Amino acid sequence: MKQHTILIVDDSANIRRLLAHSLGRKFIVLTAEDAVSALTLLEKGDRPDLIVVDIAMPGMDGFSLTALIKSNPDYSRIPVVMLTAKDSSEDRQQGLMLGAADYMTKPFNLDDLAERIEHLLC
Repeated sequence: MKQHTILIVDDSANIRRLLAHSLGRKFIVLTAEDAVSALTLLEKGDRPDLIVVDIAMPGMDGFSLTALIKSNPDYSRIPVVMLTAKDSSEDRQQGLMLGAADYMTKPFNLDDLAERIEHLLC
């Protein structure tokens, strides 16, 4: 059975490490510290099966990154899960309208995140 690849895009090194360690038990995990690094990975041919994106990042935010991913025919079918401290209904609605498959707020439960990812990859 193919092991799925997850790309974690978050400016927090602690969050990237935590998710890489936790999700690395079930998935191959790639990480990027910002949107530009994530786009570089995608452009060089790394095609994750799912992308977890923080919203509040320096430079390009997660909303803009998600919009770019969803507007590009090469990446548009990759599910995006927004994992963010932004918990307003307007932010959630914006993320989902941009094409995010799911929207979770921090703090979050690691098991819940893994289950949601598994569900999206089925």
